Amino acid sequence: MDDPHPLEHLTPQERAVFEVLVANSGRVLSRAELARRAGIADLSARRCDSLIVGIRRRIGHDRVRTVRRRGWMLVD
Repeated sequence: MDDPHPLEHLTPQERAVFEVLVANSGRVLSRAELARRAGIADLSARRCDSLIVGIRRRIGHDRVRTVRRRGWMLVD
């Protein structure tokens, strides 16, 4: 059964990254830009990658598109 409220289960860091993606929907964001805007730039450079995995688990893998060598973008 699908969760009717998937965003309620996001961690605070996942929620911060998701909110940046939503605010820039349809626009490609690099790892560095996403981390800076989400307030996690002081963490590991790969932290965004793991947070994206968690976000995809909650909202669906097809909603966050990876744009090779550029970053990620939220799609409708």
